[in-house]
Amino acid sequence: MSGGPLSSFSKQGILLLSILHYGVGISLFNKAVGDSVELPSGLEREGINSMEWKYRKMVIAEFDGNVSLPRSQFEGRLEMNDSNFSLTIQELTLQDSGEFLISAASNKGGQIPTKTIHIQVHEPISKVEIQKEIKLLANQSCSVWLLCNVSVGSNLSYTWERGNETYRDDQQIHFSLSPADGDISVTCNGSNPVSRKSASATVKCSNDTTTPGGAVVLIVAVAVYYCRGRCNTAALTDDTRMKDTRSNSQVMSIYENVDDLAVPRLNTVRVRYEWSYLISLNINKIKQSLHERETM
Repeated sequence: MSGGPLSSFSKQGILLLSILHYGVGISLFNKAVGDSVELPSGLEREGINSMEWKYRKMVIAEFDGNVSLPRSQFEGRLEMNDSNFSLTIQELTLQDSGEFLISAASNKGGQIPTKTIHIQVHEPISKVEIQKEIKLLANQSCSVWLLCNVSVGSNLSYTWERGNETYRDDQQIHFSLSPADGDISVTCNGSNPVSRKSASATVKCSNDTTTPGGAVVLIVAVAVYYCRGRCNTAALTDDTRMKDTRSNSQVMSIYENVDDLAVPRLNTVRVRYEWSYLISLNINKIKQSLHERETM
């Protein structure tokens, strides 16, 4: 199985990564869509003459003797505490991600160093699914491809569990099994900074393991299409394309596996070439059989 043993990050390690990415003196808040967040200003009203919060260079809250909230994308969701100038944002959206700047001037006329706070709003993961593809090889072992499909598509990390081992890997993994291995339980954990979901699947290698059905169905479809074309005396070429019956009327190549139409899809170069060769081989057999019948 590809991948290596999972090493856990300490809180200090995560903090170090945040500092390296965002810089010293920049606070990071990871929040989910719909959450509320309170951003601390680090200031106290006593000794402050004026201050302001900015988002994307636009003033969204300010104090100059009184608190005011200029019109912004946060209208109706924003509140600033008039004692410590903390800023509360409710019902966060993905569009609220970004940098917030706090600048202030003291009663003594000095400018207080600007502080930066970064908010990253994430969509929570709602579902995780494992897509399987098992192929029986000539040596009676099986090649197993697994793809972890997650309901959201950004800031994701994956861990795979197989038996007593845990691995950190990409979204897709590959390994081999023999019939003697029996049932193997595999779990994919998909996570982002605000949520985590898991899915499990059981894989098994047996002598009656079938190759993906999509290619077989496609070969039959190509045979019917070829025969129809012969009856109509229409010339066919190797790049003949079939009309897909889906509502969006897209076109499907004869070199596509039916399973390839799923999105996201389990799609490896090796598997595609193997099935392309298999389809081409069967088409040639069909052509030869039809030719023999015509000459009889």
